[in-house]
This record gives sequence, structure tokens and C-alpha cells, in this order.
Amino acid sequence: MILKIIGCWGIGTLIAFIFAGPLFRLIQLPLVKMSRELALGKEAMVLRSLSPPEVFLTSLKLSVLVGFLAALPAILYLTARFLVPALKPTEKRCLLPAFGLGTAFFLGGIIFAYWVALPLALRFFYTFTERLSVRPEWTIQYYLSMAGKLLLGFGLVFELPVLILVLARLGIIDHLWLKKKRPYVVVGIFILAAVLTPPDVITQLIMAVPLLILFEICVFFSRFFRGDRGE
Repeated sequence: MILKIIGCWGIGTLIAFIFAGPLFRLIQLPLVKMSRELALGKEAMVLRSLSPPEVFLTSLKLSVLVGFLAALPAILYLTARFLVPALKPTEKRCLLPAFGLGTAFFLGGIIFAYWVALPLALRFFYTFTERLSVRPEWTIQYYLSMAGKLLLGFGLVFELPVLILVLARLGIIDHLWLKKKRPYVVVGIFILAAVLTPPDVITQLIMAVPLLILFEICVFFSRFFRGDRGE
């Protein structure tokens, strides 16, 4: 199974590397959006390369990330086939919806980061840098590093509702337990946001606030998975 997963990921990475040019333009769209909102010139936010192999190595990193996303359905399918024989009947009934919901939330987190979180973070960094009378000149390596962390980070943390709902469905937790543990969850969300995002408060808040909202939604829906026990 592991070899098949690596093979799917490798094929996805190879295909993504072939289309590195369009992918570069796609990943720069949030930067273009930010520059238009701030009425910057076309040359104001051109990404730079500071070393000969930088663009090539950055293309490889981008291809690995996109290859994983492209191979994700196959990876989930292979993982499900491996896990099914070891699961109980109730766990098997949760597996397919969990994988489907998990994929949807993962992609939803990436889309949210791409269209909302990344442009907001870029705008904050650009205006803050200019406010200090420093000219922003960003390199492709650091831009992709930040964008990749945000996209993957949001995709992963958006899996939290799926995990909570699956545990509630299996009877491991309920809404009363979640309410009791709310202070610890809040602290954990902010720690997780600090680990998965660049080291600045704004980006961490952009990740933490949607997670807190999703957690409260899960607390509400977990009541219906096990029934109301009287608050």
C-alpha cells in the first residue's frame, strides 16, 4: 500500500512538474489580487530569484505539493482498502462518509486559504513593510514557502470538524465533553495555528478564528449524533 501511495504521489508530482509554468501563474494569483487592490503597478510585485537553481528547486517543491493534492483521492482510496478489514461494522459505516467529508473539508481549507487568508496576509505584510519605508521585494522561494504553509496548514486544520464528528458518531465523545474541554481546545487551536503559519499574529488569527467557529459548529452537531443528555 505504501509503495502504491508513493507511486501515485510520484506520478502526480511528475505531471505537475510538466505544467510548472501554469502552476506558477496560478499560485501567484493571490499576489496579483493584492496588488490590484492596492493599485500597484505591474512591476511592483514581480517575484525575484536570487540564485541560479532557485526557480528550479522551487518548481520541484511546488510540484510535490500539487502532486500530493492531485493524488489525494487515490491515496485515500488505498488507505481505506487497507483499513477496512481491521474495522468493526460500526467503524466501517463511518469510514466512507469520513473520507468523503474529510476530502471536502481539506479542499475547502485550501480554497479558503487561497482566496481569503493568503491575500489578507500578503496585504498586511506589504502595507506594514511600506509603512516602515522599506521597499518590498519578495523572492519566489519565500513566497512559495509562505503560500505552501498556509494552503497545507488550512487544509489540515479544517480536518478538525471531521475528526470531532467521527469520534462523536463512534460514541467516544459527546457535546457535553466538548463543552467541558472548550478552554483546552481554544488554547490548542492557537498553538496549532502558531505552528502551521508564519510567525506573525495576523496570519495566526486568520487561521484560528475560522477553526474556533468550526469547533462551535461541531459542538452543536455532535448533540444530534448521540442525542441530548440534558445539558
